[in-house]
Amino acid sequence: MMIHGEGAEVNKSDLGLLATLDDLYAIIAQYDPENVYNMDETGLFFHLLPRYSLLMPNEDISTTRGKKKSKDRVSLIVCANAVGSHKIPCALIGKPKAPACIKHRRWPVPYFIQAKAWMDAKTCWKWFNEVFIPEVKKRTGRQVLLLLDNAPGHFEAFERDNVRIVFFPPNCTSWKQPCDMGIIAALKKRFKYLYLKDVLDFYELDEEAKLRKKMQGQRLRRDAAGVAYGNPAHLLDATNYVKEAWQSVSPNYQKCIYQGENNDIRSRSGNSERDRGFCDQSYTNYRSFKSFCWARRA
Repeated sequence: MMIHGEGAEVNKSDLGLLATLDDLYAIIAQYDPENVYNMDETGLFFHLLPRYSLLMPNEDISTTRGKKKSKDRVSLIVCANAVGSHKIPCALIGKPKAPACIKHRRWPVPYFIQAKAWMDAKTCWKWFNEVFIPEVKKRTGRQVLLLLDNAPGHFEAFERDNVRIVFFPPNCTSWKQPCDMGIIAALKKRFKYLYLKDVLDFYELDEEAKLRKKMQGQRLRRDAAGVAYGNPAHLLDATNYVKEAWQSVSPNYQKCIYQGENNDIRSRSGNSERDRGFCDQSYTNYRSFKSFCWARRA
């Protein structure tokens, strides 16, 4: 068994931590769960393909070699409300100002530039003002609560334009922060599925078609030819996968929460096997957030 995560670092019997969480519950109880949001960021190595493979009986392990792992990374900003009915568009933080792949095109998701592709206070403010506030204002004029962890790249707590920012207590985000409890993992799995699908689609072409695609890619500007031409994903490929992955999970979040309340996830005949499997995962991801936000409500 592979052990991962940071859950073991949390002392769940710490009286000080529990008292701080009680204070946070009291704040959350003042808001409609529809208007309680959580935001978190995560790194994404968008070139990486799976590191494991299965050999056919006629393949020789001595002739099968791995490759050096790509370390090209961006950061994703993920944000959604407590009941799963509103997902803020996923944003991406990258290093290049104008990569070749985006020439004469527009980014499909909000894109921010940072020298190390990390979240910092400046980028956090840009995301808040240019993405979060406009998206929330389209939906509601009521009071909104945004929950963040205490990462150094975030701004300080404040209240403005009917939005209040509060923070999880230190060292408990792996226990209480919804994005860390499976939401980001579900997004990344879907991203990898979409990436692999396009890689396999290329390699399933006949040799003549593959050669034609590669020659077309060679005529493009450097780094402008991505997965469709038999190359690793470039930033535009990555943003398209992120957008599609995030969009594809949103309706299932709602279904799974409603179905979960009726303890009837698997028995609904209206869903396909693929949807039911994804619902199970999505409901598990959001159940903790929803129960967290409903805790101690009168």
